[in-house]
Amino acid sequence: MNLVFDADVSRYRSPSQKARVLTETWTAKIAYCPRCGNGTLNHFENNAPVKDFFCPACYTRYEQKSSKKDFGARVLASDYQQMMDAVRNRINPDLFLLTYDILTLSVRSFFVIPKHFFHPGIIIPRPPLRATARRAGWTGCLIQLSEIPYNGRIYIVKDGFEREKSFVLKQYHDTLFLEDQAVSARGWLLDVWNCVNQLPATFNLNDVYAFEPQLKNKYPGNMHVRDKIRQQLQILRDKNIIQFNGNGRYSKISDESISGTNG
Repeated sequence: MNLVFDADVSRYRSPSQKARVLTETWTAKIAYCPRCGNGTLNHFENNAPVKDFFCPACYTRYEQKSSKKDFGARVLASDYQQMMDAVRNRINPDLFLLTYDILTLSVRSFFVIPKHFFHPGIIIPRPPLRATARRAGWTGCLIQLSEIPYNGRIYIVKDGFEREKSFVLKQYHDTLFLEDQAVSARGWLLDVWNCVNQLPATFNLNDVYAFEPQLKNKYPGNMHVRDKIRQQLQILRDKNIIQFNGNGRYSKISDESISGTNG
């Protein structure tokens, strides 16, 4: 995989416009579909709402964000209501996040967050534009990346190195069980998954119960937080994310393709 941009494709003087053309051209020419492995991604027409690319083989749609800096806890997204409607109706695209080296004009990291890791709780509205703005009242949004388990960051390129394609495809497919979860229920499952990710390789039920205060604070209307925790652990167990060892003891299933390490 060639990680160097084609500098000849952009004639823009604006740094942001130049970066957009360079990174999107690279994705269209070099990247593959991490869901089905197809080697071609097609570009949507300019300004298509909440999507940039699609796979002509499996029709998975992708939106891309690019940055010369590492992505932080949040990433800027598009129209808030449009994004919320897309997530609730399961028509939001997968999200490509690409970071690049401005000096070498090359890809440093390129990963996908599959659409099934999205739920309304991670879409944060921004303040509406002021009355004096051209689009007065328009409300953008942020995607809370920190709420997504690291298992949902599926690297195609990491630290300047391409990952084994088979690992990428397996890691993606190991998360597809989330498509069967109701969008409204994904928040709980992903929150408990995040809690598990903070624990050692082997842990017990009480270790997960230690997160009860923060979960109760996040879901103040739920009076049965421990029951909910056990329910989510059972799903993670059934989907081979963790293993139940009896007597309230669990262990994480070690898998290079799940952990997100390089192949």
